[in-house]
Amino acid sequence: MIHFATGACLALMGMTDADLINRLLFDYLAPADQALVRRVLATLRENDRAPPRLIRLRHQEGGALPCTMAVYRMQDSPLLNITLSQYGNREQPVAPADGDVDAQTQLLIPNAFTKAAVASFAAEDGGTSKALTLVQMSNLQQIRAHLTEDQDRVLMTEIGAVLRQYSGPEAVAGRLAENRFGVMTPTDLADLIARDIVQLAHDLGLDQPLEVDARTLDATGFALSHPDRARLMLYALRRFAEDGIKDMDALSSSSSIVADFARDAMGRLAKLRGDLKGSRLALSFEPIHDLSTGRTHHFEVLCRINGERPGPSITFAEEVGVINDVDMAVCGMAMRELETAPGDISLAVNLSAASVSSDLFMQALMAQLSTRPSLAGRLLFEITETGRLDDLARARSALNGLRQRGFPVCLDDFGVGMASFTYVRALEFDYVKLDGSFVSRMCESHREESIVVSMLTLCRSLKVTAIAEHVETAEQVLRLRSLGCAMGQGWFFSKGMSRPKRRDIDLSSLTRPSRWTPTVQDFRA
Repeated sequence: MIHFATGACLALMGMTDADLINRLLFDYLAPADQALVRRVLATLRENDRAPPRLIRLRHQEGGALPCTMAVYRMQDSPLLNITLSQYGNREQPVAPADGDVDAQTQLLIPNAFTKAAVASFAAEDGGTSKALTLVQMSNLQQIRAHLTEDQDRVLMTEIGAVLRQYSGPEAVAGRLAENRFGVMTPTDLADLIARDIVQLAHDLGLDQPLEVDARTLDATGFALSHPDRARLMLYALRRFAEDGIKDMDALSSSSSIVADFARDAMGRLAKLRGDLKGSRLALSFEPIHDLSTGRTHHFEVLCRINGERPGPSITFAEEVGVINDVDMAVCGMAMRELETAPGDISLAVNLSAASVSSDLFMQALMAQLSTRPSLAGRLLFEITETGRLDDLARARSALNGLRQRGFPVCLDDFGVGMASFTYVRALEFDYVKLDGSFVSRMCESHREESIVVSMLTLCRSLKVTAIAEHVETAEQVLRLRSLGCAMGQGWFFSKGMSRPKRRDIDLSSLTRPSRWTPTVQDFRA
């Protein structure tokens, strides 16, 4: 019940001070925030303060207004002093967009949480939340399967309220997977969070207790720069989102274990940086051939670190947010190679989704390309699917900028995951690479070949040139050619070369194996 009100009530709620007296505060809270406010008010002791938290007020004229709410419980009095301030001025962060919030818990979705958490760790002032607490509820899905719709809604709302309660004024709490959550906290609050969630399950009368495992990683005690601290947390977040706490004993409140985790991650980062700065990064060139003529069309540029395939290093670079450095190093080496190569040599360089999404990276790349106009038409860029393009409008602008300058763009690994189709629908490509997992089995399985046929049909409809990966047999070459696939890449033509050298192949003598029967009707132009 509101006993006294003054200030900007009309602006915040659309009602005068006098109109609010004797009304219920919860009538003016957005439904999604009522559980959070209820928890904050219930846990305050006498002479205790609750730091500002983000909530939304329902305005008399409709809509919800983001505000911060600070609370003070007076001594020897049942009354609470609640201060509401409009949210979004220069001194405060911007409220998250509706699309960045999980509807069930009102927590940030994975990408939004990751960005907010990394930004908080990278901030020079460190913010108020300096520790990352990861929470896993192993039996959450099992419990939810036996709840009614209303019970499930209450449970998820209350779980979100607990995590938001401990997230402090920056309100950085997120749902990373179905049963995995993260929250930025001022210090190690793992035990308190686990305790409150277990108690929550008891208060709701669930048939079985929630199995809660919470760990806090606090990197402030280590001599790390703010950017490296953010990279360490990004690495931890991605490992947790993929593997959960089970395989992450390093994410413990034990300072010695956390130190080992930090040293391992930072040691790997230092080694990767050393490889990039030294002479341990080399290029390999794998040719792409025209399936009609056998002529070499261009070469894909593959990097090697210390002479080995860089798979684990590339994955780690993406996990700690330094894949841009790897991509830029490879781009620079490829450009220098082209400047000394014969004029009929063209190269394709891989760009990660993270690099395409980085304004700083794309500006640096464009600056390098502007000084090398002679490379237009000879340098292609392949967009890999190791990461996800979240901002398609930004990606479209970046890729169109390359194409307008004469640098074609290719989508790599088409067919793996639904993201491929999202990209093809939203972005413009000159080439599409059919993932080799389909090509390698297309002559053995009607199902696999039908998928290849469907992808080729889509490419023709979009007027995009198709390139088949992992072409290793004459049978595959003939089948792909008969289905209308323009180009192929794989060990049938050549393994990687230390330098790009044209080796055109005579495909006219290829014949079908005597026992081979096509499983899908051939494409006729």
